[in-house]
Amino acid sequence: MTVIKDIDEGRCSLRQLPPDHFGFGIGMENLFENTKNDGARVGFSEARETKRPCSLGLEFLLKKGTPKCISEDEKLCFPGAQDLNIFLIDYAGNEDDILPAENAEKWFDKQLNHALPRCSDLDRIVLLFHCKNFPIASTVPCMLNGGAGVNEFSGRYAELPDGSVSEATLADMSLTPTDANHKLISDFYDERYKDYRTLIDSGVSRELSRGILPTSQYTEFFTRLTLFNLIKFIEFYDNEEDALMKPVVDRMKIVFQLGFPKLYALFKGGNLTPKENRWEKFVTTGANSVKNKTYRNNSDGLEDSWGKKHIVLNEDGSPLDGDKCWVKVVDYSGTEKTPHAAVGMSMGNLTSATSIDNLVNLLISLGHCSPFELTTLYFESHVPFFVFRHIIRHRTMGIYDWKFLNEVFVPGIRPEEGKALAPDAHATLKEYTETAYKKSIEVQTKIAKDEHEADVRYLTSPVSQYVRFLGRIDIHNLVHILNLRKHPAAQFETRMLAHTLQQIFADWAPVIYNAFIANNKLDALPNK
Repeated sequence: MTVIKDIDEGRCSLRQLPPDHFGFGIGMENLFENTKNDGARVGFSEARETKRPCSLGLEFLLKKGTPKCISEDEKLCFPGAQDLNIFLIDYAGNEDDILPAENAEKWFDKQLNHALPRCSDLDRIVLLFHCKNFPIASTVPCMLNGGAGVNEFSGRYAELPDGSVSEATLADMSLTPTDANHKLISDFYDERYKDYRTLIDSGVSRELSRGILPTSQYTEFFTRLTLFNLIKFIEFYDNEEDALMKPVVDRMKIVFQLGFPKLYALFKGGNLTPKENRWEKFVTTGANSVKNKTYRNNSDGLEDSWGKKHIVLNEDGSPLDGDKCWVKVVDYSGTEKTPHAAVGMSMGNLTSATSIDNLVNLLISLGHCSPFELTTLYFESHVPFFVFRHIIRHRTMGIYDWKFLNEVFVPGIRPEEGKALAPDAHATLKEYTETAYKKSIEVQTKIAKDEHEADVRYLTSPVSQYVRFLGRIDIHNLVHILNLRKHPAAQFETRMLAHTLQQIFADWAPVIYNAFIANNKLDALPNK
């Protein structure tokens, strides 16, 4: 077996990638045969039906785990149970969601080969990993990677007698792994661990005693990465100066190639080879079907309402503007079990509903946020521009695409106690709103409609004009934005959209939702 080799020296900018920057090309047609990985990970489930679109490349990684290298005869080599492991446990989105059907090369140049690389499209794809048997010294660079929601545990809470980095992991770091070198590191850990136990037995607190344990100690963590941050992570740490990160980068390269073959081809600067073309065809087969088989964990609450438009309602239950204002779930990564899975392993196996509820309540009461940043919701929404502006201004969610629609929002009488508009006032407001929209159309038709002036035309659009946008938000930031936008000081229409998002949250993760309510971190929805 041969570990993947770097072909470029030093750091390499995405703007100047050599061909085959990611370092390997393999025959893909037999990937699903004769592969096995015995390393257990949290979140793995047997295949089941889902309404979500699936990526067969990512499904392969879910089922088999992430290979550590590829042999010269194009066979995958998986890490052992005690070696550094990176398990993909969930994802949202796939490359077909972002790659245009035509002119993919032009899109790629604009997104990543531009002098200022853009991240919006690549941020539409989220990957959720369970990382095991990392030396603590390697977790810090992972945590410093921008956009990564990291939840580290066992290194803090459950020091293990055999918790030193394995010889195989040292070999992956290219640290001239001889038996003597590994023994020195292992023996040093064993000595420090004995001293650590002595301190504990003498009454010194765990917090203080941990200070003598070396950074070769194993740890585990969950992390959430967008595809953009995954690519930047590979770019930054793919150099000989970061030996500690080499095993991580090598595995991430394989994740990139197997999970995103079309994007991988763009990075190589050419078309896929004939063998890889067969893989691309195989990956495409069955993807984006109405119902797909997946190894992801599904949320029953979201699966039941998949594709359903959640109409934004007034406080009395009537539609805000007929069926025009709505929110629709389009994908998600993680379920309500993900946060306590990310934390609970350090506290023993949590199997009962009571223990899970207690842990979630404890995390919320103490103000923890990172566990709740691991579970992500994708949604599409159709709202007036002024509501859209109120939602995005706090940068608590990712917005990937939005556009004006040829519709305008006319505020209703607002059946809100003490604030209802008189019929005459509402009629005047309706007239002025419709006039503003018509006048904007007249002005826009006088402006040239070429590509460079399209944005200029939007300067005449009234803020009551409808827009459609695609957003991504995690539970922590969702609670934050709900508290901001459900406040009585927020505009009425924005509050009604917040109520709709909160109802989706309640259906999606009822245990976590009820825990936020119980701990007074979120007000309950008003009874309708």
